[in-house]
Amino acid sequence: MNNFYWRTWAEINLDVLKGNIAKIGELSRGKEIIAVVKANAYGHGDVQCAKALNKCGIRHFAVSNLWEAQRLSEGEIEGDILIFGYCDIPLIMENLTKNYIFTVGDTDYAKKLSEAAMGNKIPVHIKIDTGMCRVGITTEEQLNEILSLNGLDCRAGYTHFAVADSLNAEDIEFTELQQKKITEMCHKHGLKIHSQNSGGIIYHGDFEGDYVRAGIVMYGQKPDARFPLPDGIHPIFQLKTVVSQLKTIHAGDTVSYGRTFTAERDTKLALVACGYADGFNRRLGDWSVLINGTTAPICGRICMDQTLIDVTDIPVKVGDVVTIYSAHEGGCSVEAAAEKVGTINYELLCAIGTRVPRIYIEDGKETEIQRYI
Repeated sequence: MNNFYWRTWAEINLDVLKGNIAKIGELSRGKEIIAVVKANAYGHGDVQCAKALNKCGIRHFAVSNLWEAQRLSEGEIEGDILIFGYCDIPLIMENLTKNYIFTVGDTDYAKKLSEAAMGNKIPVHIKIDTGMCRVGITTEEQLNEILSLNGLDCRAGYTHFAVADSLNAEDIEFTELQQKKITEMCHKHGLKIHSQNSGGIIYHGDFEGDYVRAGIVMYGQKPDARFPLPDGIHPIFQLKTVVSQLKTIHAGDTVSYGRTFTAERDTKLALVACGYADGFNRRLGDWSVLINGTTAPICGRICMDQTLIDVTDIPVKVGDVVTIYSAHEGGCSVEAAAEKVGTINYELLCAIGTRVPRIYIEDGKETEIQRYI
């Protein structure tokens, strides 16, 4: 490993991913798994994660849009690909030979899609809004209307839970009402069902359905930071960089933009080549990183491309590896960082920059490097 031009990289452990999907299989109670790899697999790398999942027997994937589906096709991923978001109808017609399943979430769109089918049967899943008030139909009359359209091959109905990751009594009741609505609407028409997202898989394992949709939990992250993950599920992601320069400043010297840090003693600083353009959130001004088995605090503001850390009491040399976000719970994990800046782990993972190469570890060794730029 050559430290990637003395810059930042992400390590993605596909062995851990495979272990996570095996555990999710146990939790799913016989339902088939739809692996959600939208947003570049939540920042982890869509094609590489999907290839590893193919090796585990996963043959159903879900993405946000047509371009994400095409990335999987170009990567020769096996299985069908459900597209959650809106697709322009002319583009759907251009991609009918692909293994794509499209979402219909309102009757007007469904009618136009059916009219455009021209004798084809376009594979779709019907999105049913049971309480998110986002995409989806809301009544049985709308469902009947869509099912009556000749140009659509309606394979399943699905919904998305709003608070499946909460153990609050009112939220549990709300989720159960969502599940009741989707099952009642789909049962009458013999439609297959998928409703369980990551929270649903973990906290509502007894829900009826034919598929589960594994998203954030598949990557070893908690749907809700307040509650532990099931045993056997672990993070697959780490963000790392290297020390590129060492310098000593004196008591009274100030550091970085805004002069927010003032040295109280002679201080040895390590410059690391990681900043907010790489996905190191700028609000983590009081964050500590890991270097040579020890935590080291940030000094001053995180810059676009660089950050300074205090290594006064740590033996350090140029080229030493620094872990920004670790794969261990607490400490400098993505989850701990998200809590510190008042966001969720999803956002920090999706924010990892395209200039950050992803290293893939499989069968215990580095197997591939994905560079986007």
